[in-house]
Amino acid sequence: MAINPDTAALVRASIRGVSRVLEGERGLLFSRLPEWTYPQHAHAPVVAKMAERLSGTHLNLLTSATRIEVRYRSHRDANLADGFMAGASTISVTTNGFGASVSHTNGDLQVWNGDVVQETRLGEDSIASFELPASDRARRVQIWLPHNCSIELLEVSANAPLEADLTEPLPRWVHYGSSISHCEDADSPLGVWPVAAARELGFEIYNLGMGGCANLEQFSARTIRDLPAELISLKLGINVVNGANLTSRTFGPAAHGFIDTIRDKHTTTPILVISPVCCPAHENNPGPSELGADGKVGGQEFSRHTWIGELTLCSIREILAELVEVRAKTDPNIYYLDGLELFSEADAPTMPDGIHPDAAGYRVIAQNFVQKHPREWAAKGRG
Repeated sequence: MAINPDTAALVRASIRGVSRVLEGERGLLFSRLPEWTYPQHAHAPVVAKMAERLSGTHLNLLTSATRIEVRYRSHRDANLADGFMAGASTISVTTNGFGASVSHTNGDLQVWNGDVVQETRLGEDSIASFELPASDRARRVQIWLPHNCSIELLEVSANAPLEADLTEPLPRWVHYGSSISHCEDADSPLGVWPVAAARELGFEIYNLGMGGCANLEQFSARTIRDLPAELISLKLGINVVNGANLTSRTFGPAAHGFIDTIRDKHTTTPILVISPVCCPAHENNPGPSELGADGKVGGQEFSRHTWIGELTLCSIREILAELVEVRAKTDPNIYYLDGLELFSEADAPTMPDGIHPDAAGYRVIAQNFVQKHPREWAAKGRG
């Protein structure tokens, strides 16, 4: 049975952090990338898979309800090659300092063999029920959708009327990055570090952190260019190194081109360029990453062909710092933040696989960002 038209209209009006909403067989399906990008990344199924995992996606509602239910069907992933299985799907609700999360493992399981879904093991619908503090008037309630899997949203119901919150919006912060911005290992949608930082700083987040997909692709640059934004941040480098996707010759021009595309429309929007956080395996060793017997990521030795210009995280930081310094001579609205200010070698023990922080590590990044982000960047975004 198709989704109730009133529910569909409410979700379409209130959802933030996605660029595509499709009607499925029973409910609504979402992606953080727009439809027009799909032919451009069809050769790499990981892009669509990550874009449809809804890190940072939320509904902004106005209601006096004290009970809210969200019915959905999750599509979690498993991988035959390495025995990976995604964590539970989690939905969170926040309002006026209150926050709660509910997790489920009863949805569908998509079993991947390389880049192909070998089988889908059907599960059940999940119902996330929340008891909210009493309120004598409608207030903003935000429903945060799962950050680590795709879902089909079937129903949102409450014990009082629900409306889309169309009041004066907070400044929108569009963030681009890798799995370390996607934060699939966060303990809830609220533990995603750009989400936690945005809530602390008073911004509306649009998170384009997508695991394995921050390779300076132009479809991402054009997506950011076309989104409304008061603030933009670009966390660049780790996917370029751990996938050995670019070299010292090509990375700088690719980063310039990415920013140039964004500047086609966001001519004066404050842009913050963030270099990679610590990853011991790639600080001084190039990619591609290789998983060792200890379960931790390792880098490679340099090729004897030095002209290739293999990148490390140290060289990436040098390139990005110089790039921002050069651009800032004619662009007063571009800023740089060293990723080691967010997550340093001292924090590396909270990386179970040597490259991804755990839930506690993502909280460290959020706290450090709130404390160390360029104040002028944030102030200009607030107008």
